[in-house]
Amino acid sequence: MKFLSFTRPEIARQAAKLTLGIWAFTFVLFLMPGLVATGHVPNFVIGFILADIAVGIVLSVLLYMAAERVAEASLSTKVVVVSACVCAAAFVFSLFDSLLGGEIIRIFMSAHRIPKDVVNMTVSNFISFSWLYGLLGSVYVILQANAVMRERDVQLMEARALAQTAQLTALRLQLNPHFLFNTLNAISSLIVTGRNRHGEAMLSKLCDFLRTALAADGTGSTTLGEEFEVLQTYLEIESIRFGDRLTVDFECPAELMDLPVPNFILQPLVENAIKHAVAPTSKPVIIRVAARREGNDMVLSVSDNGGSPANTGGTGVGLANTRRRLEVEYGGKARLETMPHDQGFIAIIRLPIDADRSLTLVA
Repeated sequence: MKFLSFTRPEIARQAAKLTLGIWAFTFVLFLMPGLVATGHVPNFVIGFILADIAVGIVLSVLLYMAAERVAEASLSTKVVVVSACVCAAAFVFSLFDSLLGGEIIRIFMSAHRIPKDVVNMTVSNFISFSWLYGLLGSVYVILQANAVMRERDVQLMEARALAQTAQLTALRLQLNPHFLFNTLNAISSLIVTGRNRHGEAMLSKLCDFLRTALAADGTGSTTLGEEFEVLQTYLEIESIRFGDRLTVDFECPAELMDLPVPNFILQPLVENAIKHAVAPTSKPVIIRVAARREGNDMVLSVSDNGGSPANTGGTGVGLANTRRRLEVEYGGKARLETMPHDQGFIAIIRLPIDADRSLTLVA
């Protein structure tokens, strides 16, 4: 049943065992006063107690589901929600026992005057059983907190590996023999034809690009402005290969330039555009790298008009790695979308601006 689906089945099983154990112990406690006083417990009393226990278990399941819902919320939210649910569960349990005739309260308060009306009986029961649901609520919160901590540890280890993989992948793309061969060949051609100044400028750009790649920050983050600078240098080098076939357009508001983004997050998208849109055609292609703000999101895009979208999509390691990095670093608050666009292709990354990244990457 969808209603009884749990986010963490293993923790739910642990909670179920603890819950059944606590209610089994409570059942024994309910029986003890009558056994001590009379040496036996009437069958009808056992029936009332079993009914109470069944309702108590159902309420415990609902309490666990509430604790699971706020497992990753702030401490104040957890306290408010779980406390409210504890009080609600204790009240419903007390009211149910009172409507049954108040057998539980009669067992524990046989030496005192028992109120006959349901309201006062419920209040007396509520005071008696708030501790039970308070205990259960505390156990559920602790179980969920431990589970969240373990998941964060696993995600942190995965994020470290992904950050290193992304950096190495970027270096592989930047340093692959084909890229270096074409770049150095273009520089050589400029020198041979006497355009030494242009060749020197291109060699300088190549050195800047490689220096930036090798000195990439190990934390896995950079500013949007720095990310754009690296991409611009890369595309200027590629423009030597393709000449007039490649036109590059950068668009970014000044207020977004200092915002943090993951290192080389746009590199695989630009590489795809070069590989699938520019290289296969002899027609001019425009690659646009843009950034804009939409509410609390920063939207980054890499688009081209390089022909048939079917030839530009790509489903390789670059896009898969980018999607996985966003999932791990932002916990589902960021995403990568790809789609046909303007007789070409567009890849869009949405990042939250105000929300903190769920993890800090350490190489």
